[in-house]
Amino acid sequence: MERYSSEYRPDPAFTKKLKKLDSRLGCKFRHDLRRFVVTFDRAVGSPAEVLIVKGEYGEFRQPDERELKVLNDGDLQKTDIRTRLDRADNYMRDYRKKQEKEISDRIDLATKDDRIQLKNAYRKSFNTGGKPSEFRRIIHKPKGKKASALSKNR
Repeated sequence: MERYSSEYRPDPAFTKKLKKLDSRLGCKFRHDLRRFVVTFDRAVGSPAEVLIVKGEYGEFRQPDERELKVLNDGDLQKTDIRTRLDRADNYMRDYRKKQEKEISDRIDLATKDDRIQLKNAYRKSFNTGGKPSEFRRIIHKPKGKKASALSKNR
């Protein structure tokens, strides 16, 4: 079954601008998505879908200048080599920072246990021996005045 239908046609002015950008680009309506798609005609096989045209909230809309702007911004052949290398360098730097932050976040999450759990984990992993006491003694620290001080005031 054919994916594309001629149920709707894009604006002819948009199609002309699209063809001016690249003669292999086209815009077709995909009936299963109920959306327009910008396609790229390949030498062999079916056309590749480059972009799905949808509104701000995912609704149907006619293609317009926004799609042309997205295609122009993604066109790497229009920029010089220095700009392309700078973009790639910035992307890789941001990616490395993101990876480092992810790793440090994972370490932070792994070490959020309390002190006793960390001691037990250290003891088990490095086989230092010595079992900690089963119960932790909690010393009660009374707040306020003591009973003996209250009886003196009476």
